[in-house]
Amino acid sequence: MSLAEEAAAAASRRHADILCLPEAADYGWLHQQARRDALPIPGKYTDFLAGLAMRHSMWVCAGCLEKDGGRVYNAAVIIDREGRIVLRHRKISTLPELTAHLYDAGPTEEIRTVDTEFGRIGLTICADNFDPAVPQRVADLGAWLLIAPHGFAAPIAEMEANARKFQSHICGIATATGMWVVGTNVVLALVAGGAWEGQMHCGCSTVARPDGSAAATGRFKEPDLIVTDLQRV
Repeated sequence: MSLAEEAAAAASRRHADILCLPEAADYGWLHQQARRDALPIPGKYTDFLAGLAMRHSMWVCAGCLEKDGGRVYNAAVIIDREGRIVLRHRKISTLPELTAHLYDAGPTEEIRTVDTEFGRIGLTICADNFDPAVPQRVADLGAWLLIAPHGFAAPIAEMEANARKFQSHICGIATATGMWVVGTNVVLALVAGGAWEGQMHCGCSTVARPDGSAAATGRFKEPDLIVTDLQRV
């Protein structure tokens, strides 16, 4: 949470309108106690994000774990400048071979967009975008911008290749859908449990233009704040 506070303050000093954080920014994507620790939406974690949004008068998008009754989801939210949750997405492609004991899958029919001061935008999470139909559905709903929190990880010896793969993946979503895509990624954190224990996140968060070219890319294996301008087309 201290990293999120620092990022929000730094982004505010650079007059950013939207702060985008990675997948499961509260506990981590493969947090092995997700069913025990996940919080409701709205709840303590999204209240914290809403506080950042209001304090800095900026929009905030972040991944978070969500408990809803007896179910737990890998979710993400978009919060406006007034601290209101205006969009929530529950991850559809949960990679059940890794996470069946952690998460339930969100329903495809709940893919949504939201109209904002910037125009219509949408939200997906990481592996959702491996199925081209998911980001295409966001585009079909009229979005010009897709925010996609990620948690790309790989064995340490394969991190450079994984970073290139991640950047290509984000640019490929943009090419296929004709949207701007903001693909955030966790950096340096080790996967702490499960089948991928010991793998590491590579960073290299990427902003891709609708033609598939990279407008901005974060640093490899180093925390970074990317500030870039997006021109609606």
